[in-house]
Amino acid sequence: MTREKRIIDGIVVVEGKTDTAKLQKLFEVQTIETGGSRLSKKTIELIKNAAKNNKIILLLDPDGPGESIRRKIEQILPGFYNVHINKKDIKNSKKIGIAEASDSSIIKALSSMVYSTKNEPSFSWEDYLELGIDSKEKRRIICDHFNVSYVNNKQLFKRLNMMKIDIDELKKILDNSQN
Repeated sequence: MTREKRIIDGIVVVEGKTDTAKLQKLFEVQTIETGGSRLSKKTIELIKNAAKNNKIILLLDPDGPGESIRRKIEQILPGFYNVHINKKDIKNSKKIGIAEASDSSIIKALSSMVYSTKNEPSFSWEDYLELGIDSKEKRRIICDHFNVSYVNNKQLFKRLNMMKIDIDELKKILDNSQN
């Protein structure tokens, strides 16, 4: 008995052909490939045009080049869906990429995608600092909870605001992690 592939409603932005092949093995999906860490003007225009009539889903490698591409795309789109694969979900590989992630981690990540937008911040930098999220341990707890790649303070502050996470939710997460 063949299992029908689930359809992904939207266009998934990935880095390369192997990422597309991995996703197409698991889903009925359309992708836009960035061609690795280079993000050409032509690809940027393709993403912008696709965003006019489609959900854009960012599923990029959890490494430096992947994060760089994510930041560039975050600057050009008013809203998009973020999907993150945790580095620890990529086993036995010298390369850290979507194509090397387990099928189950990709399915899990896509089922927990988060809409991100550049509207008004949900909390201030001062609120962020008061929580003490500037420690690596607390940042890791927050990143793991929301299944986002581990990033520095400035990037985590931006991402949490894009996801419209409020300060009370962050307090609960940190409080629960200490129990």
